[in-house]
Order: sequence, then structure tokens, then C-alpha cells
Amino acid sequence: MANNRPNHSTEAVALRKLGINETYQLAMHILDQYRSTVLSCRYAVPSHLALPESRTQLEEVIKAAVVETVMRHPMLQVGMIDVTSKTPSWVQLQSLDLSHHIEWLYLEEHADFGQTVQDVFRTQLDERFPDLSTEHPGWKITVIRQGEAPVMEAILTWNHPHFDGIGAKVFHEDFLTMLNNAENGDYERTGLNGDIFRLPEAPPFLPAPIESLKSLPLDLKYLTKAYWEDIRPQIFNRDVSQAAWCPIRSSPYKTQFRAFFINNASLVAILALCRQNKTTITGLLNGLALIAFSSHLDSTAAPAFQSSTMMDHRRNLPPAPPDAPWDRSDRAVSNYVTQVAHKFDTELVATIRSKLPEDSSEEIDLSADLRRELWAVSAQNRLEIVHKIEGGLRNDLVGVFKYVTDWQQTMRRIAERTRQFTWIVSNLGVLDGNKSEDDQSWSIERAQFGISAEIPAAAIEIAPISVSGWGMCVSASWPDCAVDMVLGERIMADLERWLTQLVSQSSCAS
Repeated sequence: MANNRPNHSTEAVALRKLGINETYQLAMHILDQYRSTVLSCRYAVPSHLALPESRTQLEEVIKAAVVETVMRHPMLQVGMIDVTSKTPSWVQLQSLDLSHHIEWLYLEEHADFGQTVQDVFRTQLDERFPDLSTEHPGWKITVIRQGEAPVMEAILTWNHPHFDGIGAKVFHEDFLTMLNNAENGDYERTGLNGDIFRLPEAPPFLPAPIESLKSLPLDLKYLTKAYWEDIRPQIFNRDVSQAAWCPIRSSPYKTQFRAFFINNASLVAILALCRQNKTTITGLLNGLALIAFSSHLDSTAAPAFQSSTMMDHRRNLPPAPPDAPWDRSDRAVSNYVTQVAHKFDTELVATIRSKLPEDSSEEIDLSADLRRELWAVSAQNRLEIVHKIEGGLRNDLVGVFKYVTDWQQTMRRIAERTRQFTWIVSNLGVLDGNKSEDDQSWSIERAQFGISAEIPAAAIEIAPISVSGWGMCVSASWPDCAVDMVLGERIMADLERWLTQLVSQSSCAS
């Protein structure tokens, strides 16, 4: 067996340099400003594979589906070299040892399945990928099973340079397809010997970074402003919307994570309200977060706010090359994320605070006045996102990033400044779970998305994801060393309670 073990150190073939987004995320990982990102899905297991005597067959089906997914997405096949240099590169690997990428966790009957899933999820958010070399790609799947339960949890944990959250959603959707195909006996993959999967000798066809596919034009005014904000001494920073109330701290590193779930009927009602009020779930969560932070922070600490919405650039990509194994640009597992910033000025925040009850110690309900402000803010937030979409790649943050020559130095400098954003919304949208009444097919019933604490980023990161026909999970994470745990929990409690109230008020109105 020793001859089958991977040996990459002297035979790694450089494929291309890391792109802008990839290098930026790698720098954060090296500086311990970020650790891991996690997307977990609960899979309905075909009834005949849920039996205890089918454990070996189940593992073989999962292993085959993982291998087929890896072959569809080359970013799962590569390692890195020169990771601490200014120009790290992706390298070709000869093989993958699946024992490093698939972990099996079998629970006793008396164990709490749901709590175990949450415990593993939280633990993996703070796990690092220490081997940033040519040994193993930075991703793994933890499969959790319990007895004859008709479900399993598949927790995908990855290092962000390899791909973004949308890439993880595509991974799970394709993995689901591969599970159903493997179940039908469609795969007889050569090159798999036990846990060692020998990769093709031909170099993998990697998705290109966006800056090499499309131009990223910057207007002089936009570029000048970005340059001034980069070099401006903090003494000249008079922007009261920045999150000065939450200084950037880097240690001790620990992510606080909370999540709640909304069933499908409630989600349908919320989506209907969003349509009526010309907004989206993303716009609504930005609006709710504004009210929540306005209620828990006073005007002295936070007279105004900034937030950010993470966006997917795949809509701006050219068609996938004919020989690309992922077929379509929107199915690329790679790193195509950008963001759009939102400002909530002192006048708006003062107006919202004027409509809050005087006794802030009690739970706040959404009054009619607050709902009017909520929908106005949410609609405006959607318009800003639409404007960004219509603008395409012009004046995009990634275009500014191409002028950065040393990302580690840049991220160290950013960590010494005033924090810009109070919150970020990173919405992965709707995952296609192949909902079926057939107990012989694989499907996905729920999903949960989480981001480890990003030290110089927003104080709190809000990360919703829905599964078609099943409902939505809203999660939040924050750095324990910078954000008071009680504040984070109160923000999340507000979001959950207010979404429930909106559903209830919608039902009464109808």
C-alpha cells in the first residue's frame, strides 16, 4: 500500500497563479483572520441504504459520488505552492487520499442527532487547514449517521481560496445528483483503490479568475475615492457610519455561531410579503438588522451604520468553455464573490430610534410605524443591489483589488483601522434539494450555512440559505473577542421573532 500513497512534493505541476479573490482569502487564512466556511445539508437516505447491514454499501455509494463530484469540479483536485509569497499558485496533484476528505461519524441510538450536528458544525468553523501545500486540497466532508434513521448529515467544510459559498451550494447539488446516479449503478470509476483516488495525468481545467475573463473598468472618481480611503490616516476619518463601536480584535480567535430555521409555509408567506413591498429576503434581513442594531446600540455608540451584501459574479461570466467539465458558468465551483455596501445615515437611524419604545429592556415588537420604516429600507436596499447588478463589473471592488501587490501586508493594515461594517448579509439563495415522495431516491431536506469569524470584516455575518420546498435557515457568526455574546444573541432573537411576527400579521391580514 505504501506505493499507492500520494507523493506530490517533488512532482507538483503549477497550473496558474491564484486569482485576486483567491489570494485575498488565502492571506486572511495565513494571518488567522479567517479559518473555515461550512455548508451542511441533511440528506434523505434511500430506505434500503438506511439499514444497518447496508453500511458498507452506503459508504461506497457516498465515496463514488464524492469522486464523481471531484471530477466535475477541478478546484477540488488542486493544492497550492508558494502560499506565503506574493504570487501563490495552484498545482496539479497526482492523487487524493479520501481518508483526508471524508470523515464518518456514527452515533449511538441515545445520542442527540441534531445537537451533535450543531456541535460538529461549530467546531469545524474554527478548524484550520494547516497543510496549505501540495498534499491535500482544502476541503472535507463529515458524514453523520445514526442507526436506521432515514437521514444523514453531510457537512462540507472548506478553505475559502478554493471556492465561495455559491460554489459550495453547487457542490451539494451536484453531489446529490451523483448520489442518485451512483445508486443506479451508473459509475464504475477507474483509478480508485481503497481510499486512494488517482487523478488523471492530464492537468485539470481550472475555472479562470474573473479578472482574466472580463475587464473590471474603474471610473477615475471611484478609483480616487478608494485610494484615499486606503491611505487616509485614521485621524481624518469622520465617517460616523463605520462600526467604531466594535474595534477590530484578533485574539483569542473563536467564532460564536447561532442559527434558527423557518418552515416552508412561513417562508412562502415571507416571500409574498417581500414581493408586495418590492424587496427580497436579502433586503428584508438588512432592514431587520438595521432596526435590531438601532435598538441595542445607542446614538452615542452608533449614530449611523454601514452593512454589506455579498454578491455572486457568475452572472457576469462569459459562457463556460466547451471542454469545461462543469458545463455552465453558473455551475463553476470557484471564487466569484463580490460585495455591495449600504449606508444608513444619521437621519434615517434617528427616525427608526424615534419609533422604538422607550423601555429598551423589553422585547420589541414591530409596530405599524416600524413596519413602514422596515419595508422602505428593505426596498431601498434591493434597489441598491439591482443597481449594482445592472452596473455589472464597472466600479467593482474586485477591480480595486487588482492594484494590491501584497495581500498579507494589506490585511494587517486593515486590521489596524476602524471596522467598516456592522453586519454583512451573505445569502446563498435557494438550493435545489430534489424534493420527492419516493423513499428510494436521495434528496436534501434542509441546509445550514456558516462563516467563521472574519476578523477585519463585519461585526456580525448573517448567512441565510433555503432548500426548495423545505424552508430556510438563518445563521449568524461573530468574533467572540470583539462582539459581546449577549448582543449577538439578542440580534438573532430579534430577527427570528420579527420574521415570525411578519408571518403572523400576514395571516391575520389575509
